[in-house]
Order: sequence, then C-alpha cells, then structure tokens
Amino acid sequence: MEWTAEFRARYAEWWPQAEPLLAAHDYSAAFKTYPWPTFADTPWTPVAKALGQSRIAVVTTGGLYRPGVDPPFDVGALGGDVSYRAIPRETAIATLAIAHPHFAHEVAEADMNTVFPLDRLEELRADGVIGDLAPTHFSTMGYAPRAADLAEETAPAIAARMRAEAVDAALLVPV
Repeated sequence: MEWTAEFRARYAEWWPQAEPLLAAHDYSAAFKTYPWPTFADTPWTPVAKALGQSRIAVVTTGGLYRPGVDPPFDVGALGGDVSYRAIPRETAIATLAIAHPHFAHEVAEADMNTVFPLDRLEELRADGVIGDLAPTHFSTMGYAPRAADLAEETAPAIAARMRAEAVDAALLVPV
C-alpha cells in the first residue's frame, strides 16, 4: 500500500498537537488538521457471482462485541483501537454490546440491525436474494485515526478470515 508511508509521516506530525486535544475530548479541533489518507486510484474487484449465489459477510464499525466472551474495545485509547471482533453467525444480535463512545447508541440498541443487519440478511437469504451468510461477521471501531494500522493489519486479517470461509462479498456498515 503505497499511501501508508506518506500517511504515517503526516500522522506523526499531526499527533503531538492532536493528542492533548483528544485527551480533552476536543475532537473537532483535533480532527480539523487530521491528515486524511488520499488515494491515487480506487481498487476494484469485479463481481464474479450473482448475488443469489454469493456468500455474504458483514463488517460494521459499530464497536460491537459479545459481553462475557470478547473483550470490549479499548475506548480509552486516544489513538483508537484498530482491533476487531469476530462474531459468529449464530450470535443473537440482541445480545451484543456497543463499546463505541463516539455515536449515540439509542437507535442501535432499539434495533441492532441498524448497525449489524444479520436478521435482515437472513431474511434475504431465506428469500433467495443472497446465497448464504458467512459463518463469521466482524466488528471494528469507527474511531480509528491510525488508518495505516487499520489498512495494514486489521483489514488483511479480516480479509484472510473471509477468504478461509469462502466469502464472496462483504457488506460494510459504517457507523
């Protein structure tokens, strides 16, 4: 990934000024000068299978985890938590907890399908609109300013797990 080296250099310049602002929860001021990644091109993989024959996985940035099974995301990390949680398909989504402090939880807690639509996808599977649901789905934190770490560590780890489970497409649900 050619963009990550440039991003890391700009991030290293940004961090010393941003860290005290983030510690004070002044996100607006901190992110006013954030070195947003830029991309020269957009990678594209053509769709190879009809949706009705495809296995689908969900990736949410809602910071979801299974209480008592997974550790919650580190909400105190000023630089964000770039780890992920693997959530088995059979998990009842109403049992998931939200560890993401940067969005209001009321809507998600009232209907977790708004941030992790496994029930809706199961309906689409039953109706033959999609072929199957993956055995595992994934949650990350939407607050992840260390974009290069996310791109070089988290995303490839999730992609490898999806490849191992023969996932054809992923539905990314940004929160």
